[in-house]
Amino acid sequence: MDYSFNPKTFRDLFHAAIDEHLADVESVSDDTHSPLTLADAMDQAIDVMARAEADEAVRSSMSAESMGVLEEKDITEIGRYALELLEGLVAFVEEKSGQQSRELMRLSIPLSLWVARHGGRLQRIDMVVNSLAGYANEITEPVQLADLAGIIGEIIEACSDEIKQDMEQTNLMRPWRILNLNYGIVATRSHDPALIEKAYDSLVKNLPQDARGFFREGMAQMDIIGYPQAVREVVERYDKMWGSENVLH
Repeated sequence: MDYSFNPKTFRDLFHAAIDEHLADVESVSDDTHSPLTLADAMDQAIDVMARAEADEAVRSSMSAESMGVLEEKDITEIGRYALELLEGLVAFVEEKSGQQSRELMRLSIPLSLWVARHGGRLQRIDMVVNSLAGYANEITEPVQLADLAGIIGEIIEACSDEIKQDMEQTNLMRPWRILNLNYGIVATRSHDPALIEKAYDSLVKNLPQDARGFFREGMAQMDIIGYPQAVREVVERYDKMWGSENVLH
């Protein structure tokens, strides 16, 4: 599955998910928060992101200065704005239909990857964390799980310093915690030892307070599910390193 941002594909998916809900919405010219205005703004954001994609294609042969390539702060702001627009439209559809639009919410993944792959920082991760978790619950093939784990790793790396500081540790459902735990879980299910090690190293770094419990639970799952020996060896090694009572203190 291709989770990346492709301007045409993204626009098609966006309109397929939103247009039916906009069909009977009256246009209000001075309402900057109307769903029609938000949808138009998203189209403009897609145009900006598409231009950045085109710039990236020729960056190797021209200097950033001569091309006017967007800087990290610009990428970050465009991503924040696009995700904010998407959140507004998701809320509109939910209010109108009484249901969340999974299709709209999952567009947060290519938006977030666009930010990550252009050197920006993610400041809004609630939707992308929920969407990635949804895919994790649906996918069963190890190769596809490996792809998904790679995407989760990219999102983690691109999170803003504020998110990475993890200041709300009393909230067990905080997106940063869910994202990192899912990275470890999805990587384990991929059966790829190298990927598992990468995810576990990230987990220990980002959620040291959860590492012991994670690896203890991982060892229990080895017997319940019957993971391959190569996977078991990785989990055992990390459990021995981080699963004892005094290692993380």
